[in-house]
Amino acid sequence: MTVKGMKDLDHTLYTDYPEFEFEYANIKEPNTLPPDKQILVVGIDKRKMDGALLTYITGFVGRRIDLLKIEDELQGVCHTCASTRMYDIMLNGDVRKRAYVYLRSHGYRVKFAEN
Repeated sequence: MTVKGMKDLDHTLYTDYPEFEFEYANIKEPNTLPPDKQILVVGIDKRKMDGALLTYITGFVGRRIDLLKIEDELQGVCHTCASTRMYDIMLNGDVRKRAYVYLRSHGYRVKFAEN
């Protein structure tokens, strides 16, 4: 007995794996550049939902696993929650100065965003 629609089982319908992001599943990631060749931009934004401040860091070029390591270290240094979206790091609150000092001390070239 054959179930109808068995050909469509290769499509992802639902997953409860928290680290899975469908758009990254088939894309080859670039190699991570050394910190002195990366120019990161640190800026501030407001959430549309509740108007809370967010510090964002953009401009990272490299593998996603390296970005997650930087996010985890920034989370501890800035004493706040963090998340990654695409190749950006979002930190809750206005922690631009702490993030700037941390990234500069690790060799990254950092500049503030023009708002």
